[in-house]
Amino acid sequence: MEKHSKKKRWMITGISVTLALASVCMVVCLYMYQKNSSMRNARYVLRGEISKLQYAIDSQLFTTKALEVIVTSNHGEVVNFDKAAESLYEKDASIRSLQLAPDGNVTYVYPLEGNEEAFGDLFSDPDRKTEAEYARDTGKMTLAGPYELSQGGMGIVARNPIYLTNEDGQKTFWGFSIVVLNVPEIFDEINLKALNGQGYKYKIWRIHPDTGKVQNIIQNADFSVTDAVEDVIQVPNGTWHLSIIPKKGWVPMEYIWIESIVCSLILVLAVMVINGILTSAEQKKELAKLVNTDPLTGLHNGRYFMNCLKEFVLQNRPCVLYYLDMDRFKQINDRFGHDIGDKFLKESAARMQKCLSEEDLAFRTGGDEFTVLAAGGKGDEFYEKLKERLKEEIGRPYILSECTLHPHVSIGYARYPEEQENAEALIRQADQRMYEEKRQIHH
Repeated sequence: MEKHSKKKRWMITGISVTLALASVCMVVCLYMYQKNSSMRNARYVLRGEISKLQYAIDSQLFTTKALEVIVTSNHGEVVNFDKAAESLYEKDASIRSLQLAPDGNVTYVYPLEGNEEAFGDLFSDPDRKTEAEYARDTGKMTLAGPYELSQGGMGIVARNPIYLTNEDGQKTFWGFSIVVLNVPEIFDEINLKALNGQGYKYKIWRIHPDTGKVQNIIQNADFSVTDAVEDVIQVPNGTWHLSIIPKKGWVPMEYIWIESIVCSLILVLAVMVINGILTSAEQKKELAKLVNTDPLTGLHNGRYFMNCLKEFVLQNRPCVLYYLDMDRFKQINDRFGHDIGDKFLKESAARMQKCLSEEDLAFRTGGDEFTVLAAGGKGDEFYEKLKERLKEEIGRPYILSECTLHPHVSIGYARYPEEQENAEALIRQADQRMYEEKRQIHH
């Protein structure tokens, strides 16, 4: 009797321990499931906010293009600036001022009141010289800030380089069209405060290009972005990040208590929960693949490129970044149509991948722009040969739908960490070298 009683006690103890361990495992599984579910919902919300932010910023930056028309339509003469600027400025609280800077000298400002300090030569101003020269030399719009404006308040400054084309087709630098945007008014239109109503803390931030430190642009609460979900907002010559996290955390404490009680009572639900977790993981993997893939070429997309590059830098893994731009692609679209243009891009992507090893990654980051991340540590000769191999392979004639194309690609590359120590600087250097090669071709 005593022997059976002892055996029974051992069995009860074993079952109790097993049930306790199973309950703990189930609580942990349910916790992770709830956290993943909350993060999926947050990412869904985040994607919507990113789309609105990207649209709002792009719309505001388009104002510089409207100002450019004032110059180009009059062959470099500024006509009716105040009238045109007034129509763009009217009823838009996010715009601080609109400016034109012939030869880099801010000469036209609207409205004048409150912006008297805006006048001056950008190239002789140490605070504005670097970005002005970058915009002039690359032909790309730049977005500076946010920072304290000389005329007071926080602002973001977009500078769009303007070039005039003469009768011989030669382009000459005219100056800049500039829009100064108020912070935080630029974000009012997309109503970021709605995130606060949905129970989220939010923060828009960037890595300052000069200091390499995190700079907060706007936020409703101070929090660490380590456990937050985030996505990127592409802006000229840089990247912003939007991070959100629930105010009560991914899983509220009261939910954990309820889970513990329920798991202790209905352990049989473990199989269902595991099945749910596996299904969720599979869906997450498929969604990640869809989100990170360019639908036309099948290459990774620009968003995945930024994530991969950040991983290389965070893990301090040497790499080489190649920037590729298909020369005269617009002419192909204009002459043969977008269907041929799409086939051209798909064929270019396929040829690109033939030149790469299994450890190299290829991305389509824009309409006719591609990037390659190659493992570092192989020497300059290897990377020059890879560059020439890409140019040779992509540059072979294309026979597409009974038309023959003779493409050319401009390529620039930069090495991490030998040449640059952060992602933003690495991108800029590879991009600049690509444009230097493109300019040599055109000359």
